[in-house]
Amino acid sequence: MRKLFTASNILEAQLLDLMLRNSSIRSHVKNDRLQSGVGEIPFVEMWPEVWILEAEHWVKATEILRQFQQTRVTDDWVCPHCSEANPGTFETCWSCAKV
Repeated sequence: MRKLFTASNILEAQLLDLMLRNSSIRSHVKNDRLQSGVGEIPFVEMWPEVWILEAEHWVKATEILRQFQQTRVTDDWVCPHCSEANPGTFETCWSCAKV
C-alpha cells in the first residue's frame, strides 16, 4: 500500500476513491471514521487519506489525482442514468456512481 493523497474532508477522499475504483484501481480510504475524535487526537492525524493497494497502479492513480485536483467548478448537472441532481464539481453521480 502507498499513500496517494491526504484529503481536507471525507467527501473529497471518497470522491477520489470512487474515481480510482471506476478506473479499476484498488484503493482504500484511511481515517474515514476518526472525525469524532476531534480534541482527543491531533487533527492532522485525523485527515482522511487515500491509499493505493497495488504498486502497478501508481502511475495511473497519480494521473487520476492530477485530473481530480484540476477539476474546475462547473454548472450543476443531472445524471442521465438515475436523474439525480449533482453539483458541478462532481464527476460521478452521488446516487448511482455513474458518469
